[in-house]
Amino acid sequence: MEQPAFELDDEPAEPTFSVGEVTTLVSDAVRQVFPASVWVRGEVQNLKRSANGHTYFSLVEKAGRGDRVQARLDCVLFRDDRRAVDRALADVPGAELGNDVDVRIRGRLAVYPAQGRIQLVMTAIDPVFTIGGIAANRERVLRALAAEGVLDHNARLTLPAVPLRIGLITSDGSAAYHDFVHELETSPFAWRVVLADVRVQGAAAARRIAYSLRELAHLDLDAVVLVRGGGSRADLAAFDTEVVARAITVMPVPVLVGVGHETDRSVADEVAHTACKTPTACAQILVQQVGGFVGTLDAAAHRVVGRARSRTALAAQELDAATRRVRRAAPAVVARAGAQVERRHGRMQELGHRRTRDAAVMLRERERALVAIAGRHLERATLRLDAGEVAVRALDPRRVLERGYTITRTADGRVVRRARDVGAGSELVTELANGRVISRVEVAEDTDE
Repeated sequence: MEQPAFELDDEPAEPTFSVGEVTTLVSDAVRQVFPASVWVRGEVQNLKRSANGHTYFSLVEKAGRGDRVQARLDCVLFRDDRRAVDRALADVPGAELGNDVDVRIRGRLAVYPAQGRIQLVMTAIDPVFTIGGIAANRERVLRALAAEGVLDHNARLTLPAVPLRIGLITSDGSAAYHDFVHELETSPFAWRVVLADVRVQGAAAARRIAYSLRELAHLDLDAVVLVRGGGSRADLAAFDTEVVARAITVMPVPVLVGVGHETDRSVADEVAHTACKTPTACAQILVQQVGGFVGTLDAAAHRVVGRARSRTALAAQELDAATRRVRRAAPAVVARAGAQVERRHGRMQELGHRRTRDAAVMLRERERALVAIAGRHLERATLRLDAGEVAVRALDPRRVLERGYTITRTADGRVVRRARDVGAGSELVTELANGRVISRVEVAEDTDE
């Protein structure tokens, strides 16, 4: 008997399912575990409304106080069920289905085969839970900040008298932006606005706002303004978060909040320096602050001008009175001064004449004395001159020559006193009383030993 090329395994083959079979089995399993509708609580994210009236969103559960999502469930609210949900929300003011809002909703779990995911088909909502959760979270944050002593930290800061350097946190081009900036631009003051372009609603809005606050804290600003336009309570969820509240409490400058919500105060309103109903109101406060300072300066200037004018008028009156007194008193004063000058002039003339006479007498006396002294000195000088003349005549060499003496000189005029003063052949000139003799030396003998 021919053996087969291979042997079949006696064990049955493992089953292979189609995708549709798997999703059907999962759907059956879900219905068995959750045979009826269930209540689920969580935070709404990524809420979208389609053109056909259906609403899609996710319910997330976050870890602790952070923003890390640790569980997510996709949800859908069909158009037919939405009417009942809207009626339930309308019965409780402030309750709504929106992003970043904690809700408790009812629905049935089902598998969506086209995407292979489990989703909750929402049919009802507990609006009281939503309101209570918002209030409870708000109170928790406020109590924590109050216990730490930072709840009114920003409110204790002083708004500068001239807050012209403003940090603005809002969405660029939004109605809130235009309302705020327009109010400033219509004022006569020179504002400098630094814009932090931030979407102030939706997922991660709280983190973006807190980041912007920290960045603006490093700039040289007078105040920071956080604004957005009107919206539902859910749209304002970011302003009730602890991360935004704490970022405001540590700001080094006053923070003004204007969220455009007329009925409720957010946590941001409670911790801010000033809470306003609208962005325009925030701008008006700043304009009024600067205007008040300018008004104070104007008032001070008016007071200074008024006092200056009154002082000037009083000084003018005093000057006029003094001028009149001077004019009245001037003739008499001038007359008295003229008479005094005349008297002093007469005395000066008399004193001058007397001094001149005394000086003339003294000068004549001194002239006579000087003449007498000069005569005596001249007489003595004449006697001395005569005696000197006699002495000179006695010493005149001519007198000596007349007595028979001679003077012998060399040819160059030197007087010959000794024989050694000349040599043989020297020419000599001998001066006599009535002439001279020229001779030549043949022998010169010096007899001095």
